[in-house]
Amino acid sequence: MDEEQILSRARQGDLQALEELCRREWQPVYRLVAHAVANRAEAEDLTQEVFLRAIRALDRYQETGAPFRAFLATIARNLIRTHWKTRRGGPVNLANWPELPGDEDGPEEAAIAAGERAQLRRALDALSPDYQTVLRLRLLDGRPTDEVAAIMRRSPGAVRVLQHRALTALRAVLQKGATL
Repeated sequence: MDEEQILSRARQGDLQALEELCRREWQPVYRLVAHAVANRAEAEDLTQEVFLRAIRALDRYQETGAPFRAFLATIARNLIRTHWKTRRGGPVNLANWPELPGDEDGPEEAAIAAGERAQLRRALDALSPDYQTVLRLRLLDGRPTDEVAAIMRRSPGAVRVLQHRALTALRAVLQKGATL
């Protein structure tokens, strides 16, 4: 069943359709929220709140040609902003996030990987917010160009150009860091 049919049935009060919609979109929304908050419990709570707000607004949701996921992402971003404003200390600094240990890596590999991740984080932090967003959505989250375009309110072509420029800028920052 396609998204349009599920949305139509969910609007009519079909609980199975509503459950399917939530099941399909939970992980992408959770990943978006988890990138912005300090811990898993907060991410789960905020993701649940995103879906509660989306369900309450389902009768007012209007098809725009963008996937329903873009609607959920907008709710998530607004909720995250509110969360940051009300939370003491503001947004979480990604550089301070603990890393999960790998299953197979030994201490040497883990040390090298941690250094590379730290270098990549510093390089990403040096980029503009739009560059950081497009790289996170396209490369880290693996989202398709059309979806990223809807989330960022740009055309797919503009997202591809932005991604290319962001990768070029990231490469330059990484090369500059390597020569210091």
